[in-house]
Amino acid sequence: IVQAGRVLMADTVTYNQRDDLMTATGDITLLEPTGEVAFADYIQLSDQMKEGVLRDLRLLLTDKSRMAAASARRTGGKRTEMDRAVYSPCNLCIDDPKRAPLWQIKAMRVVHDQEAQDIAYYDAWMEVFGVPVLYTPYFQHPDPTVDRRSGFLAPKYGTSSSLGLELTTPYYWNIAPHRDATFEPRFTSEEGVVLGGEYRERMASGS
Repeated sequence: IVQAGRVLMADTVTYNQRDDLMTATGDITLLEPTGEVAFADYIQLSDQMKEGVLRDLRLLLTDKSRMAAASARRTGGKRTEMDRAVYSPCNLCIDDPKRAPLWQIKAMRVVHDQEAQDIAYYDAWMEVFGVPVLYTPYFQHPDPTVDRRSGFLAPKYGTSSSLGLELTTPYYWNIAPHRDATFEPRFTSEEGVVLGGEYRERMASGS
């Protein structure tokens, strides 16, 4: 079924035309106009597929990162609230797809606001190779449709004989469409804080 730019494919679809209510079961695929693809075992949609509930959701985002949730609710076609959800940008192991990815975020509740281009996590754990390493009551990052936005980048870890343990926490500053900067303070166990950064600008005659 194609409606308002969305494509719904499933083994079985029941459509109540009077109430504009669609129920789908079995091997469901829902293609969004934005390029996202949702897979589910059960979907009930209304209002041109903008409103609805989904069960056993798997979501492939436009940058090939993945989300999964036990259940989800769609509102206005621009907001998806997921319960007991997990997010990871990492590809699954080809030899053992059930093995935990390099890192992932698990949360009791996840809200994807497509209009604000944000993904927010509530009561979340970050896992590395399936082992919980960090808890946060709230965490947010841009969704894949965002090209540039100020904020913290992924931290970097390391060790060296002269500096000891190292932790770098980069911060990206989107100054203008043609200017940006990255501040990279490096916290070390032997030499304290080492400051670093880079400023970039594209001028009329070059970069």
